[in-house]
Amino acid sequence: MARKPRYEEPADETDPDEVEEQEGRGRSARKRASHELTKLGEQLIALRPNQRAALALPEQLEEAVVEARRLTSFGAKRRQTLFIGKLMRKLDEDAVAAIRKVLERD
Repeated sequence: MARKPRYEEPADETDPDEVEEQEGRGRSARKRASHELTKLGEQLIALRPNQRAALALPEQLEEAVVEARRLTSFGAKRRQTLFIGKLMRKLDEDAVAAIRKVLERD
């Protein structure tokens, strides 16, 4: 008696290059963009409160930045920085561009 396969073969086989083109960016490009936003978040943490107020950040992002400044543990700061990067990925491109512009000025 033959064993059942552990998984089903996909019915429609597509070329991996085609899938990447349809979805937009590849995994590496998405990761580079994510790391870039995390670094941008680190720069936000380093800003003084009056400079940060001029950015008009969303409330949740502002709270996360304030919390990151309060933390003293290396691991906690790292986790909070990654969380800030996650919140920044949810922002639209215009908001991220405005943040970059202000940070480049300073």
